Amino acid sequence: MSLLFFKRVLANPLRVGYVVPSSPFLTRKTARRIDFSQPRVVVELGPGEGCHTRQIVKRMNPESRLILFELDEEFAIHLRKSFAHDSRVTVLHTDAQHLPETLKELGHTHCDYIISGLPFLVIEEQTRNKILKNIAAAMREDSRFITYQVSDQLCGHKHLFELAGREYCPLNIPPINVFEFKKAAA
Repeated sequence: MSLLFFKRVLANPLRVGYVVPSSPFLTRKTARRIDFSQPRVVVELGPGEGCHTRQIVKRMNPESRLILFELDEEFAIHLRKSFAHDSRVTVLHTDAQHLPETLKELGHTHCDYIISGLPFLVIEEQTRNKILKNIAAAMREDSRFITYQVSDQLCGHKHLFELAGREYCPLNIPPINVFEFKKAAA
């Protein structure tokens, strides 16, 4: 665990949502769900210090784009420094509630993948519902929302998402589920 992660957990534990960064086992499970056989637009919500980001960047093809939405200013600064050399990565210090309009400002009508470890279990219900609605709005029928969560509460949002896959990762603290959702049929 980096000193930055430890400091941010102490400063705002509910915003960070986890007590230790994601394990390499989890980051590989998550990144393997992205098909980079062609250029993709990938959004990561709440990348923190960038554990998952690094795995995604390793696999991205040259024409893919990775857009990071980070609410914590210190994490955003860290990510900008870490990925300053990679023009495929855009780091935004903004809220996931602004996903569709931010994508539009960047010239994208949708994204192919949304990766998120946002701690939906502890996010206030109204905010959580707005974020989830905006995730669905940023997706097409072939887009995927990949999230790692300790509970299966998101499976109850059937008006927004259909479960396309689920995998348990016991080699993480805490042990966690990786869910893959597609946009619910209209």
